[in-house]
Amino acid sequence: MGLVGCHGKTVATASTSPPSPVARSAEAAYRTPPALTSATLLADGRVRLAGSAQPGDRVRLTSPAGPAAYAVAGRDGVWSLLLAAPAAPRLFGLAMIEHGRAIQSEGYLAVTPRGAAAQLRSGAGALVLGAPLAEPAILAVDFDSKGGTVVSGEAAPRMVVDLWVDGARRARSVAGPSGAFSVPLDEPLSFADHQLEIVVGDRKAAASPRLTPPVPLSGGPYRATLTPSAWRIDWMTPGGGLQTTLLLARNGDAA
Repeated sequence: MGLVGCHGKTVATASTSPPSPVARSAEAAYRTPPALTSATLLADGRVRLAGSAQPGDRVRLTSPAGPAAYAVAGRDGVWSLLLAAPAAPRLFGLAMIEHGRAIQSEGYLAVTPRGAAAQLRSGAGALVLGAPLAEPAILAVDFDSKGGTVVSGEAAPRMVVDLWVDGARRARSVAGPSGAFSVPLDEPLSFADHQLEIVVGDRKAAASPRLTPPVPLSGGPYRATLTPSAWRIDWMTPGGGLQTTLLLARNGDAA
């Protein structure tokens, strides 16, 4: 499993022929998996997760520790679930259940004690949801056992994001329509303390993560550890690799 960015090319040829019945059937059979769109810590200590799916879809959250939780998307395609805020981050699989078959969303969902949630994505940067922040902000750092690294966070929608590492500009990306961005580094980072800074227009944000090699997992598919600057989650990817996600502190507190 690598997190170092790469590029490929696809050559397509034009066709004026209508799609075959088999292609039309496959397209009709395809179902978009559910997505998480918000996470809110409530006054009673519970976390409300909400997301999108097809109207009437049955959505399931499963975790290695604890029973599964279910919800049904309403007519507007919105589903929601209430969970007790965990003492340490918990990982969930998010899926839609159709005729006994699970249509799985990408990666895993991590829910933290302070109500933040993040979609952990194999070989890519985490997408962090939670209480709104002043942007721009660096919210997560993902890396693998070789130092391949992706830096993720929030900025103004569709703004150019320049990433500086230890005083040198290393990468550039563009925030998406929601403001989320993930910036992969072309070269691995060393296992050490690093100073990260993003520059978005005339605004800046910084973070100082410590990258250390992941220790092999034992007793479960993930391990969550609280560090001075982040929740560190070492987790097994679907492909069998080991990836580390740092969910960085928000407003001086761990996520």
